[in-house]
Amino acid sequence: MTKLGHWRVTDSRIVLADRWIRVRADSCVAPSGDVVDPFYVLEYADWVHVVALTDDDHLVMNRQYRHAAGAVHLELPGGVMDAADGDPVVGGAREFREETGFGAREFRHVVTLRPNPSTHTNRVHTVLALGAAPAGAQSFDNGEEIAVELIPVPEVLRVIREGEVQQSTHVASLLLALAAAGRIAF
Repeated sequence: MTKLGHWRVTDSRIVLADRWIRVRADSCVAPSGDVVDPFYVLEYADWVHVVALTDDDHLVMNRQYRHAAGAVHLELPGGVMDAADGDPVVGGAREFREETGFGAREFRHVVTLRPNPSTHTNRVHTVLALGAAPAGAQSFDNGEEIAVELIPVPEVLRVIREGEVQQSTHVASLLLALAAAGRIAF
């Protein structure tokens, strides 16, 4: 098996920084000696997805407009973790409550993945929420408008296969959390 090495960073500069993203331009030298300059790195805060199941076997999902895609999408509740969240379970419970107005009897961490390790520094955490139920009003961020939908769990694989869930990390979170909940096997 070939042993692969890390790139050596010879220079790095921030080319854009705001509250959502920092774009870094690195000058790199690969183990082969190839120079890769610039290599753009997108620095995001970690994200959290919540796969929430009600006691009557429904999945709590959001439908919302996504500007880059120019379309309304069916997605998992979740979003950017705040520094104050401390861990994915706390962040997931907060995002779930804000976006859906639901709470849950139990929240537990399922898996941490990387959405795009070639260019992104962040991770995406999947949290499973069991016993989800309405608990109050939604609380939107600026520009958010979310319709909550309850999808019967037996319909989830069809919804994924038919392309209703377009976000690939949401598909991964759905499959892994439903497996952790014993609702699907693969």
